[in-house]
Amino acid sequence: MNDKWCYSFDGSNFSNGTFETDKLALADAQREGLCRNKENNDEAIKHIFIAPCRLAENKTMFPDADLIIEHMNCQAEDIGGQYASSYPDVSDEETDSLTIQLHELLEKWCEKCQVFPTFFTVHASSKYDLHTLKPIKQ
Repeated sequence: MNDKWCYSFDGSNFSNGTFETDKLALADAQREGLCRNKENNDEAIKHIFIAPCRLAENKTMFPDADLIIEHMNCQAEDIGGQYASSYPDVSDEETDSLTIQLHELLEKWCEKCQVFPTFFTVHASSKYDLHTLKPIKQ
């Protein structure tokens, strides 16, 4: 997935949305920062931090079949004790097949229920002056 861009006024809280380009993020950040300073009648916001970010994808959070098989084994051992220790006895190919089917099922379920991540991972940020938009070395 392509990176998007985000901004922060403190270098750590990047919760003001995402943008297609760094220029769009910078322009929105400047408008927001100047507006906040005016509303608060101060100059508390002096800098903008712009960073590329990667939106999370559902598929990166789906469990693999190994987790399901381990759960099945634990349940079986609770019921059958040592006699169930080899349950379920499946091959690597069967495990891989279950992983594929499980991911397909979860993808369909997420789409149907509109379950989509609204969070992202922020990468290294660059600091800018709020008024001039000139880069500031960190």
